[in-house]
Amino acid sequence: MTNSAVFAQKDIRKIDFDNFTYSASCAFEESKKITVKNSEFSESKEVDGYTDRFFFKVFGTSYGDLDGDNNDEAVILTVCNTGGTGNFTEGFIFGMKAGKPVLLTRIPGGDRAYGGLRKARVEEGLLVVESNDVGEAGGACCPEFVVTNRYRVKAGKLTEVGKKERRELYPKERVKFPKGASGTTFKTTIPAQELKRFILGARAGQTLSVSIDSKSGSLRLIEDAEIKDEVTKFTAKLPKNGDYTFEVQNFEDKDLEFTITVKIN
Repeated sequence: MTNSAVFAQKDIRKIDFDNFTYSASCAFEESKKITVKNSEFSESKEVDGYTDRFFFKVFGTSYGDLDGDNNDEAVILTVCNTGGTGNFTEGFIFGMKAGKPVLLTRIPGGDRAYGGLRKARVEEGLLVVESNDVGEAGGACCPEFVVTNRYRVKAGKLTEVGKKERRELYPKERVKFPKGASGTTFKTTIPAQELKRFILGARAGQTLSVSIDSKSGSLRLIEDAEIKDEVTKFTAKLPKNGDYTFEVQNFEDKDLEFTITVKIN
């Protein structure tokens, strides 16, 4: 590798993309410049009796050679909110030209579960992008699947390579009781701001009780049932034979260990 290539690699990595100016399509004006400081930008103003708010954040930065010239490009993921419930993601790919960062192309995103970007990285010269998929019965708030696409980046265009992959975001873990027992207690670690789902079999007419030991999380039974619930526990009268799924969500910005107690009577 030449000295100039090494210098170029170091150069793109020296750009502080957490303190940088972007032109984001979510701002509805391509020419509007948004300058982030410590990865964020926000503003609010009064318009016709209400407060108009705008928020923009850089949440992912990665590097790699996408065009085979032995010089790294920077892949930047962003999210913005224009005052409503939507959070719109968009990616930017920058290269270096004449010692300055130049926008090569954009990575289209979406609103939360509807195509919202999760991660992007460079692998063997390809751009690998993970995005949300709402599934069949989900809503914008709640993605159910992760879709992985691979792209070749050339002349400012993304060309999809190979087949997309689709996986469950929250695969279910089956709860097993000790032999002869009607319940169990176990521990699990849930990443920050994430959830886990658990599944178990039961019969119609039985009562399912589940509790967790922390107010930093919440419980929810996925299936319909006659239920009495609080944030950290619920009791449900089950209407039919079959599998039932409950989820535990971690509200904190750090990984937490939960103790979960499950009983069926």
